[in-house]
Amino acid sequence: MKKKIAFFVDNLNVGGIQKSIVNILNRLDYNKYEVDLYIFSNNNFYEITDKANIIYLKKPLYIFKLLPFNLVKRIMKIDIKDKQYDVSIDFDSYQMHTAIGALNCNSKKKAIWIHNDICIKKKEEIKYRILYFLFKSKYKFFDIFCAVSDGAMASFKRLNMFENKKYYVIPNYINTQEIKCKLNEKCDFKFNDKLVNIISVGRLCHQKGYDIMLKTIKELTEFRTDFHLYIIGDGPQKEELHRIVDEYNICEYVTFLGNQKNPFKYLKNADLFYLSSRYEGQGMVILEAMSAGLDVLIPKHLEKYCPNVHGVDSVLDFLKTYKKSNSKKVFDDLSDYNNKIDTLLSKVLNG
Repeated sequence: MKKKIAFFVDNLNVGGIQKSIVNILNRLDYNKYEVDLYIFSNNNFYEITDKANIIYLKKPLYIFKLLPFNLVKRIMKIDIKDKQYDVSIDFDSYQMHTAIGALNCNSKKKAIWIHNDICIKKKEEIKYRILYFLFKSKYKFFDIFCAVSDGAMASFKRLNMFENKKYYVIPNYINTQEIKCKLNEKCDFKFNDKLVNIISVGRLCHQKGYDIMLKTIKELTEFRTDFHLYIIGDGPQKEELHRIVDEYNICEYVTFLGNQKNPFKYLKNADLFYLSSRYEGQGMVILEAMSAGLDVLIPKHLEKYCPNVHGVDSVLDFLKTYKKSNSKKVFDDLSDYNNKIDTLLSKVLNG
């Protein structure tokens, strides 16, 4: 008999959480699982398999974000199917309503995903500090906690250790077949092959540390000029980052490409992928870049979020001496990595 699983996410817009759930649902064996995906928005950026049953829900009023979770749990109503599930999962973990949905399900087990280093996020972001204070009591209602990296799990456990609960580190799938397909799409944008082409993909926000990246690029121009940085993504810091580029007078070294449905057709023409985040949950983009055959660069403090990737003590020193490879990029299907996730995920979905 198939296991019945309910996933809850706020939306399927651009983002790491959204990409993660899409990769899970597109990889699951539907001979084993019957899946209902509850979403609180119908504005979907990602394509999802039609084997999963998508159920759109009305998003609750914003005021619920500003109330303590114990109160929200008593008064918020979510229209969930009258159905017995084996596991209900709050895959979002930042929201009140996705937690309420998972907890209100008629399910044998309740699981929640942890996508970030919540200790550092609390320290770095005032808004998250307030939200965490309001929703932190939700964790005691869940049976299973899944974090996307050792770093994210260690951070979560420092704040939330419960007896008789299960804890799993389950990294995110990397959809390498999608990457392989998208690498073959034509890219009309031309890179200068005579330069070291550095590329980064991510949301333009404080966490991703693009201000740190641009400062490093400014410093790098004092040692070499045979490079160019391309940044794919959008976000709340977009205008600020453009101002920084102007202030540092590095316009000739930096190009913003905005959001791209297919970033991989750009990656295939680059030499080096650079992630400068202050913290992560898991650096999925690093693994995606590795699959595409790129060299990767991360600072040392991101190692705990990026499986099997070695960081450097000084990003600037690395870039000062980096030389592009003349050999052809080799695609990596990351089969060992993804197969291990299959095993870990089955422990959660099978109770």
